[in-house]
Amino acid sequence: MNKINYFSAVLSAALLWTVACGDSRPAKPDPPQGGQAKPPKPVAQVNPFESPETLARMFHKSLSANDAIQMMHLSMLGAPTNSWMEFTSKMYQHSNRLLAQNLADLEAANPRDQRTEAEQARIFNLMAQRRQMDIAFTNSLHRLSVELPNMRETFLQRGFLDVVLQFKAAGLDPAQLTVSRIDTSQLTDTYQGIAMRGGPMTLWFAQGKTPLDITLTLVVAKVPHHGWVFVQDPKLNVPAMQGPAEPPPGK
Repeated sequence: MNKINYFSAVLSAALLWTVACGDSRPAKPDPPQGGQAKPPKPVAQVNPFESPETLARMFHKSLSANDAIQMMHLSMLGAPTNSWMEFTSKMYQHSNRLLAQNLADLEAANPRDQRTEAEQARIFNLMAQRRQMDIAFTNSLHRLSVELPNMRETFLQRGFLDVVLQFKAAGLDPAQLTVSRIDTSQLTDTYQGIAMRGGPMTLWFAQGKTPLDITLTLVVAKVPHHGWVFVQDPKLNVPAMQGPAEPPPGK
């Protein structure tokens, strides 16, 4: 893996998603008779994390511009450390509750002296899983400052290219496409079983005025202290090519 460190660039560029306005001050035009000219309204900046729809359009914009860094910031990799810690903590607590409930159900099913060897082995296995999960969770928090820059680097070197190659394999140039529709109907308030809004979102495209039947699935979540990001690898959905119809029997 290329060891160039993009960490400082990531931090400095995290929220720079709009075109910067220059500081040039053009000469004032003569005000119209009867009053002074009104100053122009400032250009509204776009917060890519404010809604799943905005995130989807900014994703397409970064892909069209071949901008790997911008796309990375739209993913969970661009979220701040405290967002990662809370997201990971919620996932850990949910998994821990599931394991604890399974363990309690097994222990309540039969007293210790009436359990089969397989039942007791299952209980020991769940206990070991809980201990391993506790250790893994603690280690993940300790290693976050090391692993997160590495994951960001991996995305810049390979993850972005994987998305580009999906479009290339389908014979599509993202810069020639427009996002014609965004389907958020599958989002839920309990993404991955935790109290967090998220789920799969579907982007539909058009080429010129022609709608395409190729879609893109972005799995997104509204993470704490940050907003909407995509949390899994984007997947381009290309319908299978249909071959010629088979001739009727006997011909």
